[in-house]
Amino acid sequence: MKKILLLCALCASQVFAQNIDDNFINYNYIQIPLIPVDEDQRMFRFETKTNVDQANQDSAMVYQAKLANSISLYEQQLSKWYAKMSLLQQLENTSAVSQAANYPIKPSLELVRQPILNSLSLDAVAQTAEGLIIPGFQKGDGGLLVSFTLNPLRDIRINYKKTGVGLATRYTYSCTYYLSTNMSITGPDESVLLEQIVGNSKRTKSLGKYKSTYAFLDWYMKNSPLVYGQMETEGRRAAIKSGSNVLESQFGFVNKNRKAEVYSVKKYKDYDYTDVTMAYNKTSEALLLVGKSPDRSEAYETLKEARDMWNVILEESNLQNKKERVNSKISAMIWCNVAEISVWMGDFSQVDLRVQNIKNSSIFKAKNHINGETGFYNDQKTRWKANFE
Repeated sequence: MKKILLLCALCASQVFAQNIDDNFINYNYIQIPLIPVDEDQRMFRFETKTNVDQANQDSAMVYQAKLANSISLYEQQLSKWYAKMSLLQQLENTSAVSQAANYPIKPSLELVRQPILNSLSLDAVAQTAEGLIIPGFQKGDGGLLVSFTLNPLRDIRINYKKTGVGLATRYTYSCTYYLSTNMSITGPDESVLLEQIVGNSKRTKSLGKYKSTYAFLDWYMKNSPLVYGQMETEGRRAAIKSGSNVLESQFGFVNKNRKAEVYSVKKYKDYDYTDVTMAYNKTSEALLLVGKSPDRSEAYETLKEARDMWNVILEESNLQNKKERVNSKISAMIWCNVAEISVWMGDFSQVDLRVQNIKNSSIFKAKNHINGETGFYNDQKTRWKANFE
């Protein structure tokens, strides 16, 4: 019986449910910076340096310690060998019988390879830094100084994967490593505006396929300096390039495209939704003007007109009666539209109000929509306050 009642309730909700039109509007906007810089100071230049001296010194010290230990161990083993050989030689002298079959293997000095030091050269990455841009800025003195301090390679790991069988067996080798960069942005007054580590993510370099692990070890012994040099160059370039996104987000005026979902209502029974269609059309017109200026000033009046049209429709909202022309579902979808418009008007108190209206509603579609937009709205709010409040 309960299942039948539930089914009836669902059918009834469908009968009285107006159909929502999901529309997507593509429009451009200018992402304003999180750290604003006065217009007359929007210039920048780069500085690149290394932070590898200590790592190189540490590597040299470890090498010397390993070398000294290897020599000490060799001398101890050689001393024991001398002692055994002395006894055998004495035995040969007294017995006149060769003891060559009993000679112990002469110890050998363990090879301690010299460390591969981090390069101090910046020739391979200077051009990468110079290729970066900050939208809305020009290259030149007197503005921002963007400094990259390149850190040494770290956490180098050699890995392989065995595939195939028999003669088709192959060992595919790769190397993972990290190479981060300290990025610092200094303002015209030499104050530090931002400090951040960039490029601090695992990178992988392919080392090829081999018929045996020993074939790889032989190749790597001969080519490890080349491999390290390639990893260092690739890692440094990647780290500097990753700073581009930070510069754009923090300081730039970036042209972006947004695909926003804006709702209208399909014809339902004898209700007239002409006003909804008109409000939707005005919203579309307004959003297409947003990208004309960073402060949305050229779109403001049209945005306000569109929002006023939606608010007039909301005056007849009835959240309790599903049969009403503007019921809870229609109201919630209009709140979504009003929130989108209010973002570009810089009216974030209205955005917050409508977001809360939606979250307090029982309309899953609207809640799902706004949950997907909250992060974007909060980011826009932070940027707006940084620049215009």
